Amino acid sequence: MKKYGRKIRNSSIALYVSIALTVLIVFFSFYYAYGKYCTTLISDKQKKAAAYTVKNKTQEHGKIVFYGDSITEMCDTDTYYPDLDIVNRGISGDTTAGMLERLENNLLSIEPSTVLFLGGINDVDKNISVEEITNNIENIVSQIKTRLPECKVIVQSVYPVNKEKLPRYLNKVNNRDNDKVHEINQRLPSICEKYGCLYIDINKILSDEQGNLNSRYTRDGLHLTKKAYFAISHVITPYIAPSV
Repeated sequence: MKKYGRKIRNSSIALYVSIALTVLIVFFSFYYAYGKYCTTLISDKQKKAAAYTVKNKTQEHGKIVFYGDSITEMCDTDTYYPDLDIVNRGISGDTTAGMLERLENNLLSIEPSTVLFLGGINDVDKNISVEEITNNIENIVSQIKTRLPECKVIVQSVYPVNKEKLPRYLNKVNNRDNDKVHEINQRLPSICEKYGCLYIDINKILSDEQGNLNSRYTRDGLHLTKKAYFAISHVITPYIAPSV
């Protein structure tokens, strides 16, 4: 009976150790991929939008504002744009409908001089149609230009994804699809032309030969590495610098 009891005890210890190691591996994998943004990626979108609304009550007007989802939120502007005074209003998991809903309180209320917009990839994950996604983007652009006609509005291409990026448990592409991303991006230049905005195709520097997000620029197939943000900043900076 004692031997049997020891076997059970040893098996239980082995099981707990295995579970603990798995948890640690997953945790450190996520920390490796997202760093300080591990927790913010799962935070409540409404709370973040409300927090931005409060911040905007004391925020100086006329700044450069980055507006978008997690890819924007995770952009450390002090690191990648050290010479520019940028306000980040990205929210992880946000869709174009969500950005449209919070547009007044999170963006228009501080009357930015320049807006760098990026959105749509979370809509693709939710199987929202290309028509609805581009209509929302057009609505956002239209409202900004109507309210702030002197504001420089820059619309970025929806970034590509990489479904094959390993490890699988860390891959966050889900239902996102590059074919649909390409469809959206084909429509964005005409929207920008209609409202006197600038369209920048960032995908040229992010994509590999197959049109996927280059594996060196991502750890989970969706979000970006520091190397990617630096590459993007080299393209974006000339367009948002005050002298331009």
